[in-house]
Amino acid sequence: MPTGTLHAVILAGGTGTRFWPLSRALMPKQLLRILGDRSMLALTLERAKALVPEHQVWLVTTRSQAGEVARELESVGLSRVRVLKEPSGKNTAAAIGLAAVHVLAEDPEATLAVFPADHYIRQPKRFLGLIRKGQEVASQGWLVTLGIKPTRPETGYGYVRRGAPLEDGQSRESWAETFRVVRFTEKPDRKQAEAYVRTGDYYWNSGIFIWRADRFLEEMERHLPGHHQGLREISHLRDAGAESSDRIAEIYENLESISVDYGIMERGNRVAVIPAEMGWSDVGSWETVRELLDKDEDGNVFQGDVLGLETRNCLVRSQDRLVATLGVEGLVVVDTTDALLVCQEDRSQDVRRIVEQLRDEERIEYRIHRQVEKPWGAYKVLDLGDGYQVKWLDVKPGARLSYQAHEHRSEHWAVVTGTATVTLDDKVIEVPCGEHIYIPVRARHRLENRGQEMIRVVEVQSGDYLGEDDIVRFEDDYGRIE
Repeated sequence: MPTGTLHAVILAGGTGTRFWPLSRALMPKQLLRILGDRSMLALTLERAKALVPEHQVWLVTTRSQAGEVARELESVGLSRVRVLKEPSGKNTAAAIGLAAVHVLAEDPEATLAVFPADHYIRQPKRFLGLIRKGQEVASQGWLVTLGIKPTRPETGYGYVRRGAPLEDGQSRESWAETFRVVRFTEKPDRKQAEAYVRTGDYYWNSGIFIWRADRFLEEMERHLPGHHQGLREISHLRDAGAESSDRIAEIYENLESISVDYGIMERGNRVAVIPAEMGWSDVGSWETVRELLDKDEDGNVFQGDVLGLETRNCLVRSQDRLVATLGVEGLVVVDTTDALLVCQEDRSQDVRRIVEQLRDEERIEYRIHRQVEKPWGAYKVLDLGDGYQVKWLDVKPGARLSYQAHEHRSEHWAVVTGTATVTLDDKVIEVPCGEHIYIPVRARHRLENRGQEMIRVVEVQSGDYLGEDDIVRFEDDYGRIE
């Protein structure tokens, strides 16, 4: 039987650039409802809860995404999940290492089951059985990965080559169909991928791992000593309870950005693969979404208000208006409030190129939607120009924004429904419908709804920088302060 307590580590720091315009830098793939009425993260949390108690679920995300992740956790009623915030994304080796040092500080015999927040598993019970099998193998010091039998020569996945079956000096029935790993290959070209599929000895790397926390850190100390030293120092600083967030951010920023595959698994000792038939998909593109969802008799997936005439093998998604198609085939059409994507389905992997150009041009459509749900309500960008931005903010009854300040912008709030309670430095001011208030640069302020109905405020921002990251929080009801 497995020894040591199992902990689930969910990696939730990705951006999902291939799902633009639905995904944005601050609204990543794992928070999207692309396969039904629940987000990818919610589906992943459901699998994790079936595996371990809620307080043994650790979720690693970036600080910039932590607010949206907290809102998602609140929406699914999970208050005991442990959220670890990376100062910035530094790839999977650092994220898993961050979780390992925190878990190990509480549980010296912990085993970690590590999986991404944005994958799909059609057979969750089979997944749970494979994790339990991996836990037993990991208890003997193996670093275990789940391998997926390839169905095509995919060039976008990493490959794992199996070697001899594991025996480990004794007969273990539960270890059947478990093999040593003799080679990791990251994203081969088409010719290589075709050769791998023909041999029958290669599996797709699922990105799902099981290992003892102490064994993983041993391998990290051997192969990524800078990571090991830096993460240990971060753990000590946090244990000390000192005001050390700047130092923690500095240490983390200096870590090399490297995947766990390159940094550990390709070089590691005692690495094993368990072939996993569980209906796995990394849901890597809009094309994959159409493959996974139920289709009409013409092979279409329509989501939202869609009228498709003489339309075949298309995915068409409308957010809040009618989208009509006529005489088209093999298209992806995704319409949101501020952007429209139209592309050939077989080019949907290349949507990331659009995102890269939007990022390079510093377009707002790269970072965030114009209408954004928040823990306290929602906001929508109405206009944006050189040195100004206009929004409306809806604040739910009993909710309030963080007590905050901005270094680069002033704000002017006009209340158009209800009565707003505004804290401005050391004053608390009631601002009724039809009235307004000015918030100077660097003033500490908070917007609050103490009434029973939603309030709406029109906000006019003025300044030389209007990014959402120009915010210093002093108090926050939603855990967005380090």
